Amino acid sequence: MSIAVKHSIIRSTDGRIKYRIFSPGGKEHYHLGIWIEGEERELEHIVLVEYELHPSFKNRIRKSSNRKNGFSITIWTWGIFNIHIRLHDCMGKIREMDHKLAYELPPDDGKSYVQVGQTTG
Repeated sequence: MSIAVKHSIIRSTDGRIKYRIFSPGGKEHYHLGIWIEGEERELEHIVLVEYELHPSFKNRIRKSSNRKNGFSITIWTWGIFNIHIRLHDCMGKIREMDHKLAYELPPDDGKSYVQVGQTTG
């Protein structure tokens, strides 16, 4: 099976990296998309993908059954961690794999980032 897990930082419509701060004095959380890619003949048998996130996430099991968007999910995170993935196929079999979520952020030149949402207090 040649299925691979991919991820990328989600940018605003003008190309800046989106971030949120969820509590006063908190860390910047970046918006990331996570999905799977592979040959169509393999993807057509998958009916559900479960992503098991870091234990610090309140809702750490995320599911997607949308093959059209690569079974993607989006998250807000400030760190890097391993994601455990379960691929459910149409025959009831489950394939498990792991993915290291890591990303590099460019230096802030004053135009690279945009804060979205409101900090809650």
